[in-house]
Amino acid sequence: MSIRIALENQPEFYTNLDVVRGQIIISLSRNEHVGAIIVKLEGESKTALGIPPDGSGTGISARELGPSGDILTENHKILYKVAQVFPDETKPVMPPPIILAPGQHRFPFQFKIPFNNACGNPEAMGRIGGLAGPSGIAASSGLFGLGGIRVMDGTKQLLYTHVKKTLPPSFTGSPGEAEIRYYIKVTIQRPGLFRENWRYQIGLKFLPIEPPRQAKTNQEAYARRPYTFRPKSRSPSPGPEPKKRSGLFGGWSGGHGPKPDAAAALPSPTAATPTSPTIGTNGTLDVQPPPTPTSPSIEMSARIPHPAILTCNKPVPLRLIAKKLAAVDAEVFLIALQVDLIGETIVRCQDLIHTEVTRWVVTSKQGLSIPVSRPGDALNSETVLPDDLWRNIPLPNTVMPSFVTCNLRG
Repeated sequence: MSIRIALENQPEFYTNLDVVRGQIIISLSRNEHVGAIIVKLEGESKTALGIPPDGSGTGISARELGPSGDILTENHKILYKVAQVFPDETKPVMPPPIILAPGQHRFPFQFKIPFNNACGNPEAMGRIGGLAGPSGIAASSGLFGLGGIRVMDGTKQLLYTHVKKTLPPSFTGSPGEAEIRYYIKVTIQRPGLFRENWRYQIGLKFLPIEPPRQAKTNQEAYARRPYTFRPKSRSPSPGPEPKKRSGLFGGWSGGHGPKPDAAAALPSPTAATPTSPTIGTNGTLDVQPPPTPTSPSIEMSARIPHPAILTCNKPVPLRLIAKKLAAVDAEVFLIALQVDLIGETIVRCQDLIHTEVTRWVVTSKQGLSIPVSRPGDALNSETVLPDDLWRNIPLPNTVMPSFVTCNLRG
């Protein structure tokens, strides 16, 4: 005996309102008594989190806690559709077993993927359960015609908190902790006290339909940060000075450590150093002098269109702009650039919440020499950095779309 599920024209990803068609193919080597053949289209959103030793955030009193290492789980049936493909649904409930002859037998099926999750409908979930007849009641064939076939107990879903949202995408980035999976499952009922039902399943990949995008505007979301270069302080005693570093556009002084991310060429022999106090070689506190008119200062801003929408396999619509904040005849160069995309997945399991952070490096460039401020530039003038540093680099296809479901948000 063998069971196989053959899907017709299977795409790489299914999406909302797609029709999943296929056949259940059963190969038998001898006569078999079969009561019914049931096919299910299921989607599950599972989370599991360990209970803190003190039980904080769980709503469980200390005396009710089990041994350390206990794990809370939450499983939402975000998609649940059932169809009886054999015998015909017009047959009476719990008909007598039918003998299938040796050979290959094919039973077609089809499901239409809905738009929203199923577990958010308490009325529908409450009707499913036990031995199935009409939506889980064994009195008649009804909606599913599943006489004698045990299906999911939907009343268990009523114990959880639900949201009604678009079906989330397949997600396997945190196995054991958070997963969203979709399946086609088949159950072949074999009547008899000691005869086990045959079961088989395959997985599907799902991506939801993108909601309608807003019309393009000239608005931009931005993040900006100023950088000021300060003259190097002179050490009161001879000897090598300790290494000192500022932020992205700061510099190093003394030693042979890594090169700065950006450098400023000043008319005087002083170099750019951080603005925070440092410990001198004689053990005293060296406080940096306040900024002077000869200290170059710029503001870097990163801008993307608003509302911000990023698309897989397409470059980031990013603009980097440098603004001159001090009227100083000095040059500032960008010599390194790294663009990261940071994603957060918020995992909820009953009253526990955990945030998983994922980082994708979009681009990382070293050894650049791009001027961001020139001596002849006017005060408050802006310099747009060339976008060829990231324009031709698409986002990796491992970046999943944003989504919200009952126990996961990404």
